[in-house]
Amino acid sequence: MSISKGVWSNASRAASLSVKNPVLKQALLSPNLPNGPASLKANANKRRYTSPIGLDGIYPLAYELLEKQAEEKYKLIDQLNDKISKDGATPELIKQREELQIEAEINNPQVVYNALFATNVLDRTQPVYRHYLKKNWESYKKMLTMQRIETLAVIPDTLPTLEPEVDVNLKFTHNNVDTWIEPGNVLSSNVTCKPPTLEIVEFKESTDDLYTVLIVNPDTPDVENNTYSTTLHWGLANVRLSNNDSIIDMQKLSENPDIELIDYLPPVPEKNLGKQRFAVWVFRQDGQLPNKDVTREKFDIRAFVGSNKLQPVGAHVWRSTWDLNVANVRKMYGLPEGRIFSRDRF
Repeated sequence: MSISKGVWSNASRAASLSVKNPVLKQALLSPNLPNGPASLKANANKRRYTSPIGLDGIYPLAYELLEKQAEEKYKLIDQLNDKISKDGATPELIKQREELQIEAEINNPQVVYNALFATNVLDRTQPVYRHYLKKNWESYKKMLTMQRIETLAVIPDTLPTLEPEVDVNLKFTHNNVDTWIEPGNVLSSNVTCKPPTLEIVEFKESTDDLYTVLIVNPDTPDVENNTYSTTLHWGLANVRLSNNDSIIDMQKLSENPDIELIDYLPPVPEKNLGKQRFAVWVFRQDGQLPNKDVTREKFDIRAFVGSNKLQPVGAHVWRSTWDLNVANVRKMYGLPEGRIFSRDRF
């Protein structure tokens, strides 16, 4: 029995809402799943798989029912689009339309497959994919990040609190390593000697928003005052990002040099100092940043955020400690030799 063609087969829909591979698409929509469920990885398990009795009759009926429900949602979307064209796009109407767009596609087998098994290439301009990405982020990564920044006292040592709205990913790619860093990991000075690549994943519709990114170290020793101060290791402002352009890397920096508030200073912890925290804060701006004056040493992040009316929306953190390569990194950046701390007090 074949699947009926309706709204989910409409050519006017975004191509990203379908499975691109025709063979995989045919197998996915086949009632008897000739190649087994997509969740089965081993070929042996796929060969042993047998579809439940009667699925070839039930599946097309279920698909047709879901597609009719989606068709009703698209009719409401068309009505909303007419209203928006006539009366203007209010935040309430935009939110209502996005909710309908999610409801219209959330049960589409092809969309579900992409959301589960093609997360690295999802079209984030589509509300339904942002919905699935957000659910996945909330189920693990959001909690992990908050647990690490709270356990490591990034909150409140840098900023008092955070209600995360974006997923912040970070990696160092200059050594041909393409691995996202888990929050809280301890990284060597060789890994962090050059600026990281950042990915800011928005779950709302974002077409041309502006962001500020600050990387701060609250563990800089202030020997004279027997305390610690905060050092600004990297600052970016007025960074334009969108759902389909969420990466901050050296290419973006070279194309937009004005976004750099202060150049990157790599972690160069001093011997016997212990682990230092490098907190990455992401802020959503309300227009162009009016105040771009920053000082690296004894940086007051709270005052800077307050005076520029920045909204913290995401964070990340890694840690660094002294290693044998720190001296080489200091020479690379023309920094003075580091101090050696002692447990003895005089």
